[in-house]
Amino acid sequence: MSTPTSHPARILFDQQQNAVLCSAHAGLGGWPFGSVVPYAVLPEGDAVVFLSDIAEHTRNLRVDGRACLFVADPAASQRPQAGARAALQVRASRPASVDVGALETTYFERFPGAKAMRQAHGFDVWRLEVDCVRWIAGFGEMGWLSRAEWSGRPDPLAMHAAGIVEHMNDDHAAAVVELVAWVAAIAAVEAKVIAVDRGGFTIEATARDGDEHVVRVPFPNFADTADAVRHATVALLQAARRARGDRR
Repeated sequence: MSTPTSHPARILFDQQQNAVLCSAHAGLGGWPFGSVVPYAVLPEGDAVVFLSDIAEHTRNLRVDGRACLFVADPAASQRPQAGARAALQVRASRPASVDVGALETTYFERFPGAKAMRQAHGFDVWRLEVDCVRWIAGFGEMGWLSRAEWSGRPDPLAMHAAGIVEHMNDDHAAAVVELVAWVAAIAAVEAKVIAVDRGGFTIEATARDGDEHVVRVPFPNFADTADAVRHATVALLQAARRARGDRR
């Protein structure tokens, strides 16, 4: 596999500077809401954006930090489906005060004129931490990148991943099917976890019609330990059962 910095999706993201930020609208029941944002890129591949306090997307991210940052190759505007594009599943957060200066420096180096907007319109930096990336390089060439693959940094769960995968498939097979039904609306006859990282499970599911699907099940929060994965899994199942009115 290509290293993150040489992967076509990472190259595209590093080279471009505007993307569509899709957030869950806080005032419209979570409907997807898209807006264009300029961004700068941190060394590990996370994005820095500069958002107005009164913007719709800022209000949305304060309620639910999960979002999607979508970037496409502008050279393929006449045939966009033949061009490269990437959808980054991100978690947005305001940085700690000690980190604000470094993130502002990263952003203002790319957009020097933005510095004046801070006082005039109430703008602040946000970090969009990449969970995973769906990339398409053109017709028939596509896939998923984990955070570790995207960033080039080891995932903290890597040493526990094999055991977690085995445990989920051996002891909680029904729960895996349940998660696929809730997240992807797929009534699977079989589902198995094929990977886990700090951002969530990757599950391979076989539907009743025989079609096979790869489903990403994100954790509510990043899970950096095996115990955190257990708590995240419980939270996901509770949410799934609440959604269908099951009080177990």
